Amino acid sequence: MCNTYSYKRISTKEERNKQRYNRQQSALEKYAKDNDIEYLIEFQEDESGKSFENRKEWNKLEKLLQPGDMIVFKDISRFTREAENGYKKYMELLEKGIELIFIDNQTVSTPYIKQLLDVAN
Repeated sequence: MCNTYSYKRISTKEERNKQRYNRQQSALEKYAKDNDIEYLIEFQEDESGKSFENRKEWNKLEKLLQPGDMIVFKDISRFTREAENGYKKYMELLEKGIELIFIDNQTVSTPYIKQLLDVAN
């Protein structure tokens, strides 16, 4: 059985007054409704997107993931803010069979990338 998770992140606790989860939550709810998805667990945290190591909720989520599972984000910046480590983590998850959906950035979502790779082969 494949599970679907959502992940919301704002940069830091200090910026909580400036940033809110509202836009991310609305986008995730609409995506779930439009695609008949029920999120198993919704993860959210106040932590920088520069590293995966310091993100406690991300680390909890990653330990739960099984091949075929899906993580839905509002956009790619909620996943990572750092190109090299972000690319490595993306490829690691792709190779493990984890679907990554970026609502506002569909061309970097794993289903689209897999389709491009299939066409290239």
